[in-house]
Amino acid sequence: MGSSKPPVELLIGGAFVLVALACAAVALTLSATAGMVAMAVAVGAFSAWSRRLVVGPAIGVMAWCFATGFLLNGMGELTLTWPDDEARLLGFMTVGTMGSACGTVGSVLGTARRRRHRRRGRRRGPALLERRCPAELRATGEWPPPPGRERRPGPGNSH
Repeated sequence: MGSSKPPVELLIGGAFVLVALACAAVALTLSATAGMVAMAVAVGAFSAWSRRLVVGPAIGVMAWCFATGFLLNGMGELTLTWPDDEARLLGFMTVGTMGSACGTVGSVLGTARRRRHRRRGRRRGPALLERRCPAELRATGEWPPPPGRERRPGPGNSH
């Protein structure tokens, strides 16, 4: 049985397209500060959706490159001013990594919950049948009882 997660190669390519489109949209509509926040939200959302720990830092670096080159420096040049750019790079990578971690943990917890409910359902089946079904169903396995069959006296039948 295959994994339900897309391959990492497709996720990295999709992350690049998302970051490029988000940067273009943000550059046309928002200020630089609001654009950085919008890019960080896009990074966190995509990395959480991907549920792969390697995708988070990768999309963080891509977002930092686009944000630095196009949002902060309108000429499309990647210039470095160390204290500020270092903080932005670490911020984008942290958002991406935390998004991936949250998505992975959520996926693991969801899988464990589904497995637990499947096991619980199998274990409770006969017990529920015993407690909630009339005596005729427990005795014959048929409900309603076939015509002409009398009710047998027993603990579940009150006369």
